[in-house]
Amino acid sequence: MTFQTPFEASPLLAQVAGLSRTELEKLQLTKLRRQLERLYTQSPYYRARMVTAGLKPDAVTSLDIFKARFPTSNKADFLADQLEHPPFGARLGIARDQVALVNMTGGTSGQGQEIYGRSQRDIHMQGYLHALPWFLAGLRPGDMAINCVPAGGMTTGGWGPGEGLRIIGATAFHVGGTLSTDAKIDLMRKLGDVNFVYASTNYLHTLTDALLRRGLEPREAFPNIRALFIAAEGYPIEWAEKIEAHWGCGLQEGYGSTQCAGFGGSTCDSGVVTKDGKRGLIHLFEWETMFEIVDPETGDPTQSGEVGEMVITNLSIEGSPVVRFRTGDAARYVSHKDSGSAWSWNAIECGTIGRFDDMMKIRGNNVWPSAIDAAVFGHAEVADYAGRVFTTEDGKTEIEVRLALSDNAAMTLSPEQRQNLFQSVRSAIKERNNIWVKLIEVERRALPEFAYKARRWTDERQSGYRL
Repeated sequence: MTFQTPFEASPLLAQVAGLSRTELEKLQLTKLRRQLERLYTQSPYYRARMVTAGLKPDAVTSLDIFKARFPTSNKADFLADQLEHPPFGARLGIARDQVALVNMTGGTSGQGQEIYGRSQRDIHMQGYLHALPWFLAGLRPGDMAINCVPAGGMTTGGWGPGEGLRIIGATAFHVGGTLSTDAKIDLMRKLGDVNFVYASTNYLHTLTDALLRRGLEPREAFPNIRALFIAAEGYPIEWAEKIEAHWGCGLQEGYGSTQCAGFGGSTCDSGVVTKDGKRGLIHLFEWETMFEIVDPETGDPTQSGEVGEMVITNLSIEGSPVVRFRTGDAARYVSHKDSGSAWSWNAIECGTIGRFDDMMKIRGNNVWPSAIDAAVFGHAEVADYAGRVFTTEDGKTEIEVRLALSDNAAMTLSPEQRQNLFQSVRSAIKERNNIWVKLIEVERRALPEFAYKARRWTDERQSGYRL
């Protein structure tokens, strides 16, 4: 069978790929006005926001007017709405008896879980928004696909992958949350002809590390692997290059969330690392989700190349759509003019997406866990690490990093080489974050393993001040 490119194989992709920026924004405005007209009638929450802003749907004659006048919402707004109007809040955009599936956010922010009601059409949209990036990555009907993300449950990420793989027609094995890492590897080896693996960034690291510990080079164990697809966390370029070398195939990435009802964008053929060793781009699916990247303090649009907060608007979701929702996600915005792509879709930078609420203020510095990840995992000898910030009895702030070496490094490095490695890691952290840390070597089993998103850092400073 001749392998077709995504745009040869999909009329829809060919159509949206051929849109000029003016045509794309015209399509966005048409779908946006339809969404606002529906919500003005169906959703008391959004109708109230439009009334307060003095902005009826027919007054939204341009995207600029919408962005300037329509109020934003955030997680706290949605949680308050749910509390006052349980369970879905007044923002529900369909009749209660049309809710066919319930999704909830993961609650990793510690603020509570948003509840989303999905219509039957929304369920199909979730599948489409998962299938789309994987199809772009090269997944085709009949391919053997390994889904390492826990299936089912209440999250969009638990339901969407199954629908997406079914839509494509792939032969799917949903192993996340049901099998241990070693059991996953055993199953994959029995299958043999594995073509595609989907995992969180952290779990792909765990899976690769486990294979190497068993003396298995992934590219040799699975010679027919076509693509690896990751999401959810940042990573250093050096780590991505190492993963591609181990597996012998390209690494692809998508940006998604419950608010997007699936993936809102994904990489192109270039993958997460370009041929000249720079970070790749996640091209945004702007015909389904409208993205703004803004200064989190002022709300003003960021310039291409700058980091801002992602604000999203669903153009097609019916049940619990989000309109100008402030995600709290930090991303580096790249305009379609600067992306080097023929597509008119704006983009965000691969591997650097983070959370503004993950940032730690340490000794006067803004410290991002993703920046420490980049410093640590830039050293191939490191298997994993965990960090904590705490306050000593005399009130000093201390940072401790527990670090585990790969099996090979642990067995072969001399004491002098270990000392040089640790000094290099400390210096890299200092260079990227302007903080010195205390490094402690531990065995790999002393560190936690994460099945999905990693939470490598704990901030214990408040407990340090207890009397």
